[in-house]
Amino acid sequence: MTAGRDAVRLFIALDLPPAAKGSLSATAAQLKAVIPSGVRWVDPAGIHLALKFLGDTDTGLVEPILAAMQPGAGVSGAAAFPLQLSGLGVLPNYRKPRSLWAGVGGDLDALGRLQRRVDQALARLGFPPERRPFRPHLTLGRVQGSVATATRREIGETLATQFAILEPKLREPEHAWQATEMHLIQSRLTPQGAIYTSLGTAPLA
Repeated sequence: MTAGRDAVRLFIALDLPPAAKGSLSATAAQLKAVIPSGVRWVDPAGIHLALKFLGDTDTGLVEPILAAMQPGAGVSGAAAFPLQLSGLGVLPNYRKPRSLWAGVGGDLDALGRLQRRVDQALARLGFPPERRPFRPHLTLGRVQGSVATATRREIGETLATQFAILEPKLREPEHAWQATEMHLIQSRLTPQGAIYTSLGTAPLA
């Protein structure tokens, strides 16, 4: 969607509870200890489970978007559902890793239905539907583009070893939670990193 000069960068997402973010923070800290350079790490406090990226959006659409997210609009009328942290991985592969992520488990059927409802509701406001399959994940870091091929491969090999050690901890029951509401998030890029602000919520139950 084309945005005017008075625009904000937006996405719709589910937030994570403090315990899950704390676990991701501990996981990232252990990875940093063995990969001291070459990866730009994401601040775990700002990690969200994105349902739809809207990009630069006219501020006048903020209220219509929030209205479309409400249960009465048919988007978030489903009951709350369980989610949990599940596994670690890289994209596209360990030989040429570009991004590092933590997986999401739980009721993925309910999560997929919610994402499709969001997509359909926002299409009515002019936002193009997603063409790629929805694969829920939580980005932990990105390998910098300037990293040499050999170093990138070494990072991938280190990640494969570390993930096998760290994954069991992420899968523990204490890292499960109930998804109860969606957020419309504004992302502001600064030299110190992205700043995320919730502009409004919509309940799932």
